[in-house]
Amino acid sequence: MKNPPTEGFYKFITEKRNDSEELKKVILEVSDNLVKNNTDDLNPGILLGLIQSGKTRAFIGIMARCFDLGYDVAVVFTKNSVALVDQTIKRLKSEFDMPIEKNKLYVWDVIRLQNNEQLTGYVLRNKIILVVKKEINNLEKLNQLFEDTELKNKNVLIIDDEADQASVSFMPDKEADDGFEFARIATQISLLRQKMVEKNSYLQVTATPYSLYLQPEELAVNGEEFAPLRPAFTHILYPHEKYVGGQYYFEESQDGHSPASYIHVQVDEEELSFLNSVPRRASTYDQRVLDNVLESARIESFRTSIINFLVGGAVRKLQEDDGGFWTKDYQCSFVMHTSTTKKVHGMQKELVECLIQKLAELTADRLREILRDKYHNFKFSVQAAGLVIPSLDEVTKEVYNSLQDKYVGIVEVNSDNQVVELLGEDGQLRLDNPYNIFVGGQSLDRGITIDNLIGFFYGRSPRRFQMDTVLQHSRMYGSRSPEDLAVTRLYTSARIYESMRSMHHFDQDLRNNVERHIKDGRGIKEATAHFIAREGSTIIPAGPNKLRASNLTSFRSHSRLLPIGFQTLPKTQIAQTVKDIDQVIKTNKPDSQPYFKLQLASAKKLLEKIHATFVYDKRFNNKGLDWELGPFFYALDVAISRSGKEEVYIYYKKSRTTSRYKHNGASFSDAPDDGRTDLPESRGLAQHTPVIMLLRQEGREQDGWRGTPFYWPVIVMPANTPNYVYCED
Repeated sequence: MKNPPTEGFYKFITEKRNDSEELKKVILEVSDNLVKNNTDDLNPGILLGLIQSGKTRAFIGIMARCFDLGYDVAVVFTKNSVALVDQTIKRLKSEFDMPIEKNKLYVWDVIRLQNNEQLTGYVLRNKIILVVKKEINNLEKLNQLFEDTELKNKNVLIIDDEADQASVSFMPDKEADDGFEFARIATQISLLRQKMVEKNSYLQVTATPYSLYLQPEELAVNGEEFAPLRPAFTHILYPHEKYVGGQYYFEESQDGHSPASYIHVQVDEEELSFLNSVPRRASTYDQRVLDNVLESARIESFRTSIINFLVGGAVRKLQEDDGGFWTKDYQCSFVMHTSTTKKVHGMQKELVECLIQKLAELTADRLREILRDKYHNFKFSVQAAGLVIPSLDEVTKEVYNSLQDKYVGIVEVNSDNQVVELLGEDGQLRLDNPYNIFVGGQSLDRGITIDNLIGFFYGRSPRRFQMDTVLQHSRMYGSRSPEDLAVTRLYTSARIYESMRSMHHFDQDLRNNVERHIKDGRGIKEATAHFIAREGSTIIPAGPNKLRASNLTSFRSHSRLLPIGFQTLPKTQIAQTVKDIDQVIKTNKPDSQPYFKLQLASAKKLLEKIHATFVYDKRFNNKGLDWELGPFFYALDVAISRSGKEEVYIYYKKSRTTSRYKHNGASFSDAPDDGRTDLPESRGLAQHTPVIMLLRQEGREQDGWRGTPFYWPVIVMPANTPNYVYCED
């Protein structure tokens, strides 16, 4: 391959976008590695980013540099979505506008190519980008195109976007002996590579790399053996400075002083079931709910989410409005994604329209009464962010006028074609109104970028969560301003939220493990060999490439493990158990300090006693949040095996009054330990030995408990704990 010219695609694209030095470094390193390494579908190059973190920007830069290095054709595989194909093409044409205008580059959707005659000698002497949906007809047409034209004699770069989708895939097949059939799409990609005569390179781009790294050494499917994929090289794409992801939503949210602690608003599982219900005969929800949309208890969280969106949007609009003639009106968005069923989408859109209409019919004074509590909740989070919030009267006036002037757009999005119509010239979902509410399903997940998303009502609640799918639904990740974050809310059930938290920790641990081994110069295989285990064996947590988050617990250096969402049994049933635990502590704890050492077996018995004092039931809104002792015990066993001593630290504090809920019932409390005292002291102790905090709660009724003391345990893992994940399934 030739040396890059001083003037070329790379210089054009990086200067036009004003790329950072960090991004240019990744572009140069990846493109150089593609030239140096023999990459193929079994040994691809990997660009590992985060969800909504700028992966498209990065691979466009890599493509530009590869054109300068002598590649003639770039084939970009996208998710099986017309909308994402259209989005990708718009993005490519926008970024490569000058080369396209000068006839130096041609960009096509492969399925829309009329015939091979378009690929004339003149076209073929320039650069070509073919965008291909990962769908069998598109792949077959691409294969035929390479077979019938001179494309096969060109140097080709294959960029596989969303590489975990279909590229390394096993499709459900109930007729197959073991339940899976190797995806035809992967076969078509392999056949394409065989047709290429000259240099060709394969780069996979992903934010959910489970299928790429967590694979068995060998695999037999329906009697046929397939070789596992092993990356030829991996480059980490670090997010830009404005990126907001799982760390904010699931870690910083545990700090009660951070605006992130206000992010999650809990939705009752029964309400989600109602919102996702499909009546046999009716095409709408219960008419009584529609008639009483401002008061009905069946849709309390839904109603709160829409009103919150209007209040939060009004706060931001007032903050941004400087009165200038050319000032762009602030526009915000809200996504409701609870179901894949189109009938449900239509019903939910009608419900939103009904609520907006009823709000518009209210007097300004009555509207102010409804907005008051919502406003004060935002006041806390905005002030926690160090920002100034407009007055309640100003916010009420803004919401009232917006309702009267019909500034709220409500769009049902349940097909790729609808998304295509809503995409702007930049390939992002277009915001046409100051307040934009999108109701839909799968068409609103992977790859679709939505600006100023300050409300996300998420209710896809399968019995078992598939990790890469659920994480890719996280449209609230991405570039978010501190001002937007202060009024952002995520509405979902406690069960879904805790599952998403587990997924975040797992994803972060895998990423950190891969990154550490890359920096150390060690192989990826070594990085993942002991990453996931269960008692007695190492397991492959996939089927074979799909991780599920059921019974999944991640632990690492100084991580915390604790039960969340429980209620206690009545006083008559747990008083003696609490006294028994009190006695163990009294017997072992010195008066001079809050901690002591205890044998592991005795510590486990204490945890079993505490476990027996908790209850999970529909009436406590905690169904599905049951505290599983298995992962906790396994984490302690791992820590003990590394220390060589069968003992743990017990850290004891009494007279605690932690509420069951935080922020006036918005979500379950998840930090009974004080982050400024308990946690630093426990982490100081937990160097080689795990610490179990036993925080004795008063259990007051005004705090949401049952008027009886109980213990809330928190395990702190030792500093020397490697990344580990426990998974029973």
